Amino acid sequence: MSNRSWKRIILGFIFLAFSIFYTAIFYCQANFSQTMIFNIAHLKSLGNVFTSPINFDYWNHSGSQINLFSPWLTLLPGWILVSLNTFWGFGVYLTGITLLTFISAYFYMNKFSHDTFEALLFSVIYTCSFNRFNLIFHDQRLENYLVLIFLPMVYYGAYLFFKNKSWKTLVWGFALVIWTAPYVALGVALTLIPIYLLMVFTKRTHHWRYWGTLGLNSLIVFGMVTLGTIGFIGPLINQQWSKKIVQAPIKNFDYIEWFQQLHFSMAQMYMLMGIGILLALLVLLIFLKSRFSYKVLIIEIIPLTAALLIKWQVMGIDVSRLVLALQSILDLFLIIVVSRIIILIFQEFPSIFKLLLLTVTIAGSGWIVYHQADQIHTRQTFTASEKINYQRFVTNYHDEASNGQNQFLADNRKKDVSFYTKSNDYWIQYYNPVSVNLDLPVQNYSGYSIQLNNEQVAIKESRRKTISLQTQPGKNIIEIHTRYDWIGIVCLLLNLLGFILLSYLSLLNLRWKMKKVPENS
Repeated sequence: MSNRSWKRIILGFIFLAFSIFYTAIFYCQANFSQTMIFNIAHLKSLGNVFTSPINFDYWNHSGSQINLFSPWLTLLPGWILVSLNTFWGFGVYLTGITLLTFISAYFYMNKFSHDTFEALLFSVIYTCSFNRFNLIFHDQRLENYLVLIFLPMVYYGAYLFFKNKSWKTLVWGFALVIWTAPYVALGVALTLIPIYLLMVFTKRTHHWRYWGTLGLNSLIVFGMVTLGTIGFIGPLINQQWSKKIVQAPIKNFDYIEWFQQLHFSMAQMYMLMGIGILLALLVLLIFLKSRFSYKVLIIEIIPLTAALLIKWQVMGIDVSRLVLALQSILDLFLIIVVSRIIILIFQEFPSIFKLLLLTVTIAGSGWIVYHQADQIHTRQTFTASEKINYQRFVTNYHDEASNGQNQFLADNRKKDVSFYTKSNDYWIQYYNPVSVNLDLPVQNYSGYSIQLNNEQVAIKESRRKTISLQTQPGKNIIEIHTRYDWIGIVCLLLNLLGFILLSYLSLLNLRWKMKKVPENS
């Protein structure tokens, strides 16, 4: 077995062991919060996502449109696992997410820096960073730390893209980021746009051919990313166009307030200023000695840091989720720079010292994760999760039907009504000798097919923004069947076509590269 194969086996074992360790700490120390219940309920409700965005079995049968407003493609492996077993399935899923974060960070950093030691340092620090720890143990929103797998991919793709080498990695990375966390994708776009201006300062760009190729590739990237995400973006825009649903803002961490609460003395403040000046000089040294791509990262760190420190608004638009996304991007850039600083400091040291430093980094990162988790005062751990009824979990997430608590209103009066749900189908049986206006606790959606006693019936939207219809005297059997509307179906088919085309082009490019490799290389 070659040295390269042994290296892969050893790295794979280390990454897997650390991933299991990370998950074990999460299960023992993290609070089992409402957000975690939401995550699992979301995963479980994806069983019919290719048929309909609505699953009546979950969200207290409210017909929640969560899968129209929240991406679901990259969550499907989690659905498979938690469907088999909620407790162990989510554990395997979290372990897989951590393992893939390790692998993605190492793989793309190794391709970017061509330095195994730097790639390993970056992978360990990135996966065990304070930001990722906070997203998993405190914030706990699944997509916010799942997207960290794809950030190294999208920025390595941008590196190739601006060198006019390839646009496919950028397209794959950007599409996967959009299918995971759209606000992070918006943050990535905001960091890529300035690079067009910064590229003017490289010799490579001092020719019209570069800008012609870059312009053409930019159009290709825009078109392919749109085609690769239209299955989510299309139905989202279509529904938002008519509903005008607004998300509630989230509370961002206030770094300035946190710093003021530390109450440093004057001597400590001067010491911090001195350390800050030394770090600034060190970063300046890195800026001067590193290649252009590192210079771009250091320049981008400045506005990203300002965006986190300064409370800002854009024409009254809520940017709280964008600020959270920029925080993850800044974390990525800072860790790349820190890894680069370590490499430049220890580049003349012998290999045995670098191995020792790497061992200390891995052990230290594990201890820091354990120490951080130990500070959490757990109220309820994941061990009690089997007692949770995920189907009845109610959340006001992009809709108001869930607030009705499954209350049927007959002429605005509460009524006990028998009903049955299965996936994207909902059956209601109601008896009344007189005709009434029956308000169902089901969110209104354009993709419904509604029948009353086997006949199509007209519906209205109630004041609760739910389905309202006029019953017939006597027995009423109401059937609600939901599918994607024609816009959703077309968008999903186009998205599938986009993935097939992108896969074909990527495999074609890989096959061409393999043909160019000499037989005895």
